[in-house]
Amino acid sequence: MLLQSLQLNIRGILVDATAFHSVRFSLPETLKSLRLQPLLESEAILLMNRFKVTGSCLSKAALPSPSPSFTLQCLSLVLDLISDRLIIAITGSLPQLVKLDLEDRPEKEPFPDNDLTYTGLQSLGYCQQLTSLSLVRTCYNRKISFKRINDMGIFLLSEACKGLESVRLGGFPRVSDAGFASLLHSCRNLKRFEVRGASLLSDLAFHDVTGSSCSLQEVRLSTCPLITSEAVKKLGLCTNLELLDLGSCRSISDSCLNTVSALRKLTSLNLAGADVTDSGMVALGKSDVPIMQLSFRGCKRVSDRGISHLLSNEGIICTTLSTLDLGHMPGISDRAIHTITRYCKALTELSIRSCFHVTDSSIELLATRERQTEGGSKQLRKLNVHNCVSLTTGALRWLSKPSFAGLHWLGLGQTRFAGRRETVTATICEQRPWLTLCFDGCELGCYDGWEFHTPQRQ
Repeated sequence: MLLQSLQLNIRGILVDATAFHSVRFSLPETLKSLRLQPLLESEAILLMNRFKVTGSCLSKAALPSPSPSFTLQCLSLVLDLISDRLIIAITGSLPQLVKLDLEDRPEKEPFPDNDLTYTGLQSLGYCQQLTSLSLVRTCYNRKISFKRINDMGIFLLSEACKGLESVRLGGFPRVSDAGFASLLHSCRNLKRFEVRGASLLSDLAFHDVTGSSCSLQEVRLSTCPLITSEAVKKLGLCTNLELLDLGSCRSISDSCLNTVSALRKLTSLNLAGADVTDSGMVALGKSDVPIMQLSFRGCKRVSDRGISHLLSNEGIICTTLSTLDLGHMPGISDRAIHTITRYCKALTELSIRSCFHVTDSSIELLATRERQTEGGSKQLRKLNVHNCVSLTTGALRWLSKPSFAGLHWLGLGQTRFAGRRETVTATICEQRPWLTLCFDGCELGCYDGWEFHTPQRQ
């Protein structure tokens, strides 16, 4: 069988990026999808040149119908830098790309002649089959972004890549409503639209969204401070919406929750950090929205009472909800966990990290959940209690077999369990070799092994 997909990840930081130095000499020509993390920009350019040289050489040697040696369609790289040189190398070597996913984490501000500019964005037009594009600059504790890209750069991108169905942009602080709206209007088949950390993006970008992007199925607007409930009301007219992520948009309030409750296809909702309250939970709790993934992380005005409003009303959410994030919520205690164990029969993933009022009683309730709920419940597969400081080592008996028989991942960082790591690991993982214990503060499941680990994670 010929290899078509390859994913290589070295857990650590970008100083390990030279580990892929020899990859370019051994990639099979049948490869359709490639994902590497982490990688130096210089190594990535050499890799792209390898694709181009190999394809050219074999084309010259081919007899009747020459074709490029590599027909890579999906490329995903996490680098130290995204630059024009890199983008031009990629588009010149892999013009048949369908999906391009690039993320960089520069240690310092890039030099002007070695950064991403209009030239790099415009060159993406050479990939005429490109339908999915992701360009993200992530810098922990540093204000480094794509400072050389403004609205004009996004105008050029929207004109060059009108066939895009998925767009993901992060780290573009100089792009405003006009730039983002040009993507919504030019890409007529756009289904997925994600923007992260856009300080100039406001409700105005979505003023005429139904006239341009009725095909939208997923919208993610993370850490966009000017986005308010008015934008949500406009997006509510996109009746095909299945995913709505408004994480860290702190001006989102209860006033838009009636709109959200009318989205009949919505299965994933992220309101992390929003200014929603217990009262707003009533609208969601009474709706027929089939929400499966839900996050209220950091919603300081939602308490145990709000969770009761959400789950104990006549809506269907208590039967559809499978993933719930209540992390960093000071109003959450054992009472909320009691409500969850009583009503959420489909729940398989739960995060209550940094919920300081959650005690051993919650672990006991979760451990005995199947016996407490009439009709039975699905087993928890992932549980995150990172930094739940009220938990004691006495809860260890509830985390051991036969409790949590279906658990595959458990986050225990910055708890009293962390000080007894070896004992805890031996006790909990006994006869459960499939169970992963994480003491590093990762999100649920360590992002399936692709978590970027920093020296200190809160």
